[in-house]
Amino acid sequence: GKTTLAQLVYNDQRAKDHFSTMAWVYVSEEYDPTRITKELLRELNISFSDSHENLNSLQVKLKVGLTGKKFLLVLDDVWISDYNQWGNLRIAFEGGLRGSRIILTTRNLYVARMMGREKSIHHMNLISEDDCWSLFVKHAFENRDGSQALEFEEIGKKIVKKCEGLP
Repeated sequence: GKTTLAQLVYNDQRAKDHFSTMAWVYVSEEYDPTRITKELLRELNISFSDSHENLNSLQVKLKVGLTGKKFLLVLDDVWISDYNQWGNLRIAFEGGLRGSRIILTTRNLYVARMMGREKSIHHMNLISEDDCWSLFVKHAFENRDGSQALEFEEIGKKIVKKCEGLP
């Protein structure tokens, strides 16, 4: 779904040609700005002391590393809904060249709107439970015989139900 679409953009040769600097970080439900900043620094090959630097010094290094560059950053699976926490992280992104972009994937419309780019929100369409099941079977049991699909049908249907229409 959302992550797959972001991966297609991120891995596209045109993106690689357009942006001088690219990084991808999985954010997750548990928002940890220090971890996110460290992962961005690692992705961008910016050196730092893993155990001896506080968040502020890490963010300064990130800001310096991004200053004057046209970058593409992907923040995948963002749940943070506190604007102040996002603002603290966003400060490090302000030095990039015009045309720099941040792609953020989230399942929460409030989070997307909080980023302040309403016109840039792309809504993913949900698919039916039957289509989800077909997709699940196709990928989970590829190159296997049909009896395995039957054997795991109950647990597979529970997994599909949890996906709530997301491919």
